[in-house]
Amino acid sequence: MRHWFEDQLEHPNPVWVRELRQSARLHRTPLILALITSMMALLICSVGGSVSVTLEPAKVGVALFHTFFSVAFALVSWLGPAVASSSIASERSNRTWEALLLTGLTPARIARGKFFSALTYIGLYLVTLAPVGALPFLFGGVTPTEVIIAFVLMALVAALSVAFGLAMSSKLSSPAVAIIVTLVLAIPGSMFLFLLLGPALSISVHELWPSVDAGPPIWLPAAYVRADFGVEYLVLLVLGPLVATVIPGWLLFEVTVSNMSDPSADRSSGVRRWFLVSAPAITATLAAFVAVIPGRSGPTVAAVTLFCFLVTVAFLFMGEPLWPSRRVVETWQHTQARMLKSEIWWSRSSIRRFLGPGILQASSLLLVLGLSVIGLLVTCLLAMRLPPIRIRQVLAVNGYLAGFFVFVVGLGAWVRSRAHSSVGPRMLMIAALFSITVGPWIAMAIAGVVSQTDKAVLVAAPSPTFALVMSDALTTHAAGWQERISAGAMAAGGWTVFGAFLLGAARVRVRRLHSDHQRSLAELEALL
Repeated sequence: MRHWFEDQLEHPNPVWVRELRQSARLHRTPLILALITSMMALLICSVGGSVSVTLEPAKVGVALFHTFFSVAFALVSWLGPAVASSSIASERSNRTWEALLLTGLTPARIARGKFFSALTYIGLYLVTLAPVGALPFLFGGVTPTEVIIAFVLMALVAALSVAFGLAMSSKLSSPAVAIIVTLVLAIPGSMFLFLLLGPALSISVHELWPSVDAGPPIWLPAAYVRADFGVEYLVLLVLGPLVATVIPGWLLFEVTVSNMSDPSADRSSGVRRWFLVSAPAITATLAAFVAVIPGRSGPTVAAVTLFCFLVTVAFLFMGEPLWPSRRVVETWQHTQARMLKSEIWWSRSSIRRFLGPGILQASSLLLVLGLSVIGLLVTCLLAMRLPPIRIRQVLAVNGYLAGFFVFVVGLGAWVRSRAHSSVGPRMLMIAALFSITVGPWIAMAIAGVVSQTDKAVLVAAPSPTFALVMSDALTTHAAGWQERISAGAMAAGGWTVFGAFLLGAARVRVRRLHSDHQRSLAELEALL
């Protein structure tokens, strides 16, 4: 580690250095910083002057604290993506991207340089706003530790915002389009997360730790200071934020590197490594949440969350090529010859090929690891010694979602095998899943009107949301609950068989297309 730090100090990232030198030459940067700081100071003074008439100093400090960091969150979550979204796209529009590649820098190193340069620029705003943010604890009600923790959390939000902007910039070629698309996604998304993770989540946190107030948006710094230290503290305030920060940030970085790489290069291994680490990490975090948070719906919420994560990865893997390019295959063969006698297991050709490009490898990895983490979640939940009725709910919900997950993997592989790009298959996949989710309930409503019986709900068994009906049936034991469980089990079995058939059909088609492609290349080489 000491050698790594010394190397970074002596030989910093050249892209980072170039971006900093360009920013230092701009005369508008100090003016923008001074203007934003002055506006923030005037806002804080206005709020403090208006509330100090009716409130005591301690409450004035709390109001200023939440006002400042709410505005800082909006500034960071909107300005960070806007600054980062034009960095890579501007290189392509100015026709300097090829010159940057000719320097010999890898796409990963270029992405790190762009990330640190944008993050440094956003960090300047946080540094200049620090004196204004320190005003609240002068009134009381807020400790200096809470202010420091809030600034650290703002830095983490800035890092995620910059990573999101870079991922968008790496996909688009026009800076103007990149900024517009990024802001259109960032502004409503940040507002939704602010309301969900702020005032809404603070109510549940107040029930667990009464010392943390319910309702204010910036409650996490107070929770770090005032909450009782224990298992709940480690899981909810350490493990949860760590996973929620590292996993999305790592994915955005790998997506950025993949978009910056040449189409014939290996653009899949980074995302595959991310999935190998993130799937068990998210599963363990969900199991820990269920263990420390009391509630009957905890196991069901954990199962649905894990299923949504796996479906998202399925859409991500649909961007895979049908098979590895000749350039990637040549690289594998060269590495295999060079590492033939190596004892390093991750350098072996079989592992590199499995993590390399190809829709078949991606589908196999997703299917095996996805079913494994679902089984891991079930094992962790059963080890918590739940009541028998909760155990049956866990088995029913996870069993149905596991069967439907096999269908999702098979459908994604089959649709991708019949197209040369990933945009069309993804849109078709969205339409298919939406129809499968909503269609059975529409049919159930029609059948209920016609038959006027309670058995009409069985028509909705093919919908993946029927797993919640199975969970409710096991809880209430209402009339016909056994029929609902049987219908759900049959639907899950049908989805499993259908998914396996689609996956096999995709495998046959991809191998046939690959053989035809190889035969065409061989004929062309023979003619040459």
